[in-house]
Amino acid sequence: MNIGFIGAGKVGCSLGRYFADGGLAVKGYYSLPHETSQEAAHFTGTSSFDTAEELIKECDLVFLTVPDGVIKTAWEGIRDQDIEDKIICHCSGAMTSAEAFEGIEETGAFGYSVHPLFAVSDKYNTYKELPDVFFTVEGDPQRIEEVKALLEGLGNRVKVIDPADKTLYHCAAAVSSNLVCSLLDMSFSLMGRCGFTQEEARDAMRSLITGNVHHVLEVGPEAALTGPIERNDTGTVAKHMHCLEEQDALREKEIYRLLSLRLAEIANRRHPDRDYTGMYQTLEERK
Repeated sequence: MNIGFIGAGKVGCSLGRYFADGGLAVKGYYSLPHETSQEAAHFTGTSSFDTAEELIKECDLVFLTVPDGVIKTAWEGIRDQDIEDKIICHCSGAMTSAEAFEGIEETGAFGYSVHPLFAVSDKYNTYKELPDVFFTVEGDPQRIEEVKALLEGLGNRVKVIDPADKTLYHCAAAVSSNLVCSLLDMSFSLMGRCGFTQEEARDAMRSLITGNVHHVLEVGPEAALTGPIERNDTGTVAKHMHCLEEQDALREKEIYRLLSLRLAEIANRRHPDRDYTGMYQTLEERK
């Protein structure tokens, strides 16, 4: 199956190099300005095409690796070409194939979203980390197993998801990735009020963060949970809430309170014989 990329940014370059190194038949890139497709072709050992039409003729599977806001425009630019029996993919985590490729069933092509659960932050080095990445695939059931098998052939774990679940799935990914950044920023900021520099705060928390994440991924949140809520230590939790009031950190207090209510639910599942009524009252009374 010959593979081509329209768009030569971070995702396109990373996937192209990963596919090519994995022995897949990557033909090359079309992108504007042309210099970007030439750079991507050089990086992946493939070809640069002057037009999207030339690339499509050479390829059985075409990835539209352009920014999310341009996917529909890129699709409109190729939908009137001869794409019958071709597989067209995008890599947006938030958009379904049906949303991206309106009217694709009329062209005889097959549309899919192929999403790596990974933050692609670097154009020329991320491909090295892709062997460990989990992929999700969504789209036309007729050839979805081919797309899934292509990724599994590289050694990746892959799950087919329902289009109706795509937004919820992307929300879950954002919680694990983006929202964690906000929690860590909050923690580092509180450390700053204790006299730590940002660098000192990150260094001080490094083992705590990495150890906890590793444990959660190994055994799950319930078994990994520690701390005052798991111990049912209402006095310490009340002191935390009070200190955030004293620091005039009311937004942080509400974040702490709401997430602690979630932790209390997890702790209750872990210790069904333990009475967490007082913990819930502490967290609800101190709004």
